[in-house]
Amino acid sequence: MLIYIFYLHLHKVLFTTTKSKTMKTKILLLCFSIAVIPFIDGCGKYEEGPAFSLSSKKGRVVNTWKFEKVFGVEKGEDLTSYYTGEYIEFKKDGSYIWTDGSSSDVGTWAFAADKEDIVLTGNGTSGGETYHIIKLKGKEFWFRYEVTNVCGYCSATKEFHLSPR
Repeated sequence: MLIYIFYLHLHKVLFTTTKSKTMKTKILLLCFSIAVIPFIDGCGKYEEGPAFSLSSKKGRVVNTWKFEKVFGVEKGEDLTSYYTGEYIEFKKDGSYIWTDGSSSDVGTWAFAADKEDIVLTGNGTSGGETYHIIKLKGKEFWFRYEVTNVCGYCSATKEFHLSPR
């Protein structure tokens, strides 16, 4: 919607003839528009959105999140009850705490190079676990995790829907 309003304003400025509009103003506005358009297309990075956000990706991740819904993607089973009472706190300094009620896992978090994945590395471990971000809004954080050790009763891929705690 914001893009459409911007387009209407741009069209009005460029193609209406009034004495107060100079050619220089029209050219500057056109150059500005051409410079901004490539960045508008790149805003919708995640499958489920948002299409545009004024908050940085890091600013949207930093929060304490509770598990609203967890399910196995392949079989569609609801796994939310296994995560009751759990939450993850992502801090600005790049650390996290994943608490399940009786214990906590602490470590560091970082975006992968393309910022479509988030990598959690527990303290004392050499490798991290990669979670693919599906939605990242101020009040919604969804991601998928490919389970490498598949058991007989769970899916190979889990999807997590989180909301602020």
